[in-house]
Amino acid sequence: MGLSESLLLKIGSLRTDTSKATGRPRRHQPLTLLWALGRAAQAEPRLEAWARTSTEISSLIEKFGHADDRPNPEFPVLRLFHHGLWALDASDVPTASTSSAQRWMNSHAPTGGLRPWVHTIVSRHPDVRAQIVLCLLEKYFQGVDPDELLTAVGLVGTPDAEVPLNDGSPAPQRRQSATMRVIRDSALAQQIKDVHGHHCQICGVRLRLPNGSYAEGAHIRPIGQPHNGPDEPGNILCLCPNDHVLFDRGALTLTDDLQVFDEVTGQITGDLSLAPQHTISIRHVAYHRETARQAAQPSH
Repeated sequence: MGLSESLLLKIGSLRTDTSKATGRPRRHQPLTLLWALGRAAQAEPRLEAWARTSTEISSLIEKFGHADDRPNPEFPVLRLFHHGLWALDASDVPTASTSSAQRWMNSHAPTGGLRPWVHTIVSRHPDVRAQIVLCLLEKYFQGVDPDELLTAVGLVGTPDAEVPLNDGSPAPQRRQSATMRVIRDSALAQQIKDVHGHHCQICGVRLRLPNGSYAEGAHIRPIGQPHNGPDEPGNILCLCPNDHVLFDRGALTLTDDLQVFDEVTGQITGDLSLAPQHTISIRHVAYHRETARQAAQPSH
């Protein structure tokens, strides 16, 4: 097993407490990891002083945690340390079990950050970083605006990405221009594109530009009216511009086993390319297919 696979397994096996208010896993460790991933994406130093670490993670917990999540960054850092993902410039590090551990963290104030092997992977491999982000979003942050969260932790697009609009949400805003159009969640779409290395999931093409690669985030169930689809990983594909148009116009659809179907020729053209941690919603696939076929019916 390679280091990337080991890292993904560790991310998937986090042990978190449960929020009494919601019955869902607490978000302290996932938020701490997203904060560190954002630093890696922005090429910030691997290690950071405890004063800044504790302040920034506390702020994230207050903003994106559950109602009963206390903004205590000491415990997620200690748990990630003992889980093998975090490094601390200290010895005899206690377990995250009592208030004495919290006092130890604040009195010792250790410099810390991702372990070197973890930082190397997430800094050099945007596809692995994006897989981790999607895994954390889908498991821990249901009901949270992904664009707001990804922007807050510094995981918006890199310089070769589309310009972030920063207006995306599960109920996307709309603004008036010549026509009403939906403001798309480009930060989340960028994670999807990174997962697939900017390769089109239908044809496999990767467009290369002078300043990087180009692909488009395509919503399976449209987020505009009257469809009102959500901005979430399971509703987004990474497509080249040509296949994006064909998919949006209903010339290409997907079967429930994620094969690409050409509605013009009536033929299966191949399998949709998939990536680990990016799970496609079959519910949205079925909605898109049925909507496309209804639109193709002749009017009377």
